[in-house]
Amino acid sequence: MKHFATLAAMYLMYISAVFGQLDESKNFLYLYSDSVIYANRINLRRDFSGSLYFTVDSKIFHPEQVKFFNNYRGFFANVKDATFNGETAFSERIRKGKLNLFEEKTFTWEYDDDGDVYGRRYRERPQVSAVRNYYNIDYGKQKKATYTNLSKDLAGNPESIQLLNKYESVKKAKIGLYVGAGASLLAGLITFVSGGSKSTDLQHGFNSGSKEFTGGVILLGLGTGLATGGYLLSVSEPKYLKAAIDSYND
Repeated sequence: MKHFATLAAMYLMYISAVFGQLDESKNFLYLYSDSVIYANRINLRRDFSGSLYFTVDSKIFHPEQVKFFNNYRGFFANVKDATFNGETAFSERIRKGKLNLFEEKTFTWEYDDDGDVYGRRYRERPQVSAVRNYYNIDYGKQKKATYTNLSKDLAGNPESIQLLNKYESVKKAKIGLYVGAGASLLAGLITFVSGGSKSTDLQHGFNSGSKEFTGGVILLGLGTGLATGGYLLSVSEPKYLKAAIDSYND
C-alpha cells in the first residue's frame, strides 16, 4: 500500500512538473502521451469528410491524440472523457485559476479556395455557446460543470456555493419556463385548429369572436411570454456560474 502511495505521489509530482514547464505564451499541443509539441502555427481544421485534424506547422495530427492545445484563439481542452459518447470536442478555457472553466464552442465552416496541401481549405468561424460547460482543477481530468460535480469541488468556499445555488435555481426556472411555453404554444395551436374545424364560415375560417379564437390567442400570448422569460434567464444563467468560479479562484 505504501509502495502504491509513493508511486501515486511521484506521478502527481511528474504531472505538476510537466504542466509547470508549459509556456502558454507559445503555441503548443499537449498530447495524451504527455508529450508537448511547440509550433509557430497551430490550426484546427476539417477535411472533406468533415473530420477534424490539426495542422502544426508542416505536420498533421489527429485530434484524438491531443489533450490540450494553445494557439492564437486561446487555450482549449479535449472534453471527450467528460462526454457520454466519448466524441472528441474542444472547449475553450474562459476562467483560469485553481479551477479552470471551459466553454463549448460550435464552429461553422466557410469554404475558402486559397488552397492548401489538400487543394482546399475550410476556414472556421467559431460561435461561443454557453449550453455546455466543463472544468478541471490544476490541469486534471475534465468534468461536466454540473451542480453535483461543482458542489463537491467548491464546497470549501461558502460564497461560491451560494452563487452555484443561484445558478442552479435560475437554470431550473429557465427549463420550467421553456416547458410551459412549449405546452402553451401547442395548446394554442390545437385550440385554433379545433375552432377552425367547428366553424361554418368556410370563407373566413372561423369567427374571431369565438371562444376558440380568444382562447387560442391567450394561450399563444402566454407561450410567447414564457419563452421570452426563459430566454432572459438563459442570458443571466452563465453569469452566476462564472461568478461562482471567480469567487473560488480569488
